[in-house]
Amino acid sequence: MISLEPDFEDYKNNCLEDLMDLQGEFMKLYDIDSYEHWYYDHGIGAFHFKADDGRNLYFKYVDVGSFSTKANTWNWSWDNQTTPAHVCRGLEKVKAFGQANNFDQLTKGLFEGDDYTGWAMNAIAARLLSAIGAYRVPQEHLFIYFVFTNQLTQEEYDGLKDKYVDCSIHNSGRLSFVCQHISKDQYTGFHEAFESDPLVDDDEEDDYQAWCDECEKIRLSEGEWNDVSMAFAKIKIVCGQCYFEIKKRNQTGQ
Repeated sequence: MISLEPDFEDYKNNCLEDLMDLQGEFMKLYDIDSYEHWYYDHGIGAFHFKADDGRNLYFKYVDVGSFSTKANTWNWSWDNQTTPAHVCRGLEKVKAFGQANNFDQLTKGLFEGDDYTGWAMNAIAARLLSAIGAYRVPQEHLFIYFVFTNQLTQEEYDGLKDKYVDCSIHNSGRLSFVCQHISKDQYTGFHEAFESDPLVDDDEEDDYQAWCDECEKIRLSEGEWNDVSMAFAKIKIVCGQCYFEIKKRNQTGQ
């Protein structure tokens, strides 16, 4: 059940106070200032802190949004077309909370703000997503804000890397498979091994797999995926974001 809050400013300030306490504990536990380098990978949704002495620290994250010092605007990542949907997972809770409480700043994708807006929105997201910490990084005229949801072991991080593939369009994304005929450029039909949703954190042990109408006809005539149906399909690899763009094109025509 979504709680109701009487006043946005009070709620925002309470979240900021909570974030200060949370960050204090986070810094004590992980001492991230002792790591000289940081990297984030939207493909796998993981943040990497690296120290010159060989230490590494990894976290799964949610990309909350960005503040433009040039335009003085806040942009929620779910409204940013350049941000992959899978690193925004969870923000639907923030938006729903805003809708329930009539908090416009949680439901508008882009709005004017000031130097404190980014941390305020990050603080709200941190509370609603039960984050373990928060961070921001500079990028030209932007500050990009993240909340960390959990720490990753080296093995877990390496496992994520193995499940993702480089992409010339989106840099990298979850390893996905489609037949040779399916594309974003034309309608070919879309059949998949299981129902997928970019906003649902499903079992990453299962690969996204999709094929066109013609491949489905061959599969049904053969009774299964076999040498004949697989030879017709000639499965190719795409990244997860390409996969969902293909799915949208073939299901909605957009």
